[in-house]
Amino acid sequence: MEGIEDIRQDITKQAALYASGEFNSYFKYCSDNPDVIKGIFKDKGIRFTQPRALNDPLEFNPTMRFSGSRDYYQLYDLNGYLFPSIEGFFRVQIIDSQINKFGILSLTKIPNLFDMWSQYANGHRGFIIEFKGEFWRNQCMKSKTGIAYPVKKVEYVEEYTLNLDELVNENKEIPVEIIHRELFLKKTSRWQHEHEYRMVRPLSDHSDYKLPQTKYTYRGADDTNLYLFPFDWDCVASVVLGAYMSVENKEMIASVCETNNIEWSQAFIFRDKKDSFGKPCTVFIVTPGRTDAKEAILQAQPYNLCIDSWHFNKDRSPKSITKLSNLPYYLAHKEIVNTYYDNLKANTSK
Repeated sequence: MEGIEDIRQDITKQAALYASGEFNSYFKYCSDNPDVIKGIFKDKGIRFTQPRALNDPLEFNPTMRFSGSRDYYQLYDLNGYLFPSIEGFFRVQIIDSQINKFGILSLTKIPNLFDMWSQYANGHRGFIIEFKGEFWRNQCMKSKTGIAYPVKKVEYVEEYTLNLDELVNENKEIPVEIIHRELFLKKTSRWQHEHEYRMVRPLSDHSDYKLPQTKYTYRGADDTNLYLFPFDWDCVASVVLGAYMSVENKEMIASVCETNNIEWSQAFIFRDKKDSFGKPCTVFIVTPGRTDAKEAILQAQPYNLCIDSWHFNKDRSPKSITKLSNLPYYLAHKEIVNTYYDNLKANTSK
């Protein structure tokens, strides 16, 4: 069928573009939890998550190594707390007492990963925020004294270990920047498909931050607060609605976006009949054209599409790829999208 190979080629190109890392934008997958939606679209707050709340129980729990001269069997005293091993001593003193003073904004460069939509956007019911490449320089993202916190790429490692003896400086201290590098910006290789980037900031920047009641706790277990930091819409390039997002949420989010001159688009789940279910489905992002096409997108019930039912023209004019709206298929096929929704509306009205 004419056009089918074009869309297959587009999907291949799409994957290559995302993998190339050419985007300046950063993407944040979000769930459709009412508190999340309210926090972002009504209160303009984005969460910086404490390490204790991250989904990987092994993260911030590296294997610890020490020089052979250490006595592993003596008791270690830390402000009245006794630890039966040097590993427990250092884990609490160096790690647990430091990491939970900071919050993490987890981002990625890839907005079309099927599994991430499933895991972090509540089964494709949530959404993605596309942050501009320099959003972290915005005043709202800085500390009270104007300190900026750059977004940094996470390093994926096969061996997740810390040699404490090598990290100590001449003052017999482990600097905070080293803790950040070794703990906040390293993960095991099992997560490398996420292509994660992180912005890390002190939770003390938040007006409601309170020090944990217990000085040394495992992963800050007694800190159950949610820290939503204010952000400006100037930081945001677009919002992508999940393929299975409810009509109510789509209408509300689209309205907020249009009020603030933010682009919004719709994700669709595509399956290629040629490959049956042998390959993962593809998340394909399109933006509406005419006003009635927007209305059709907002009112459409969740469903999956098959590549064979979607035809594209052969205009593949090259563009500079720095954000979603630069992608050839993102804006170039409005006419095709409009036609599709005309047919959808016609069939629905029968």
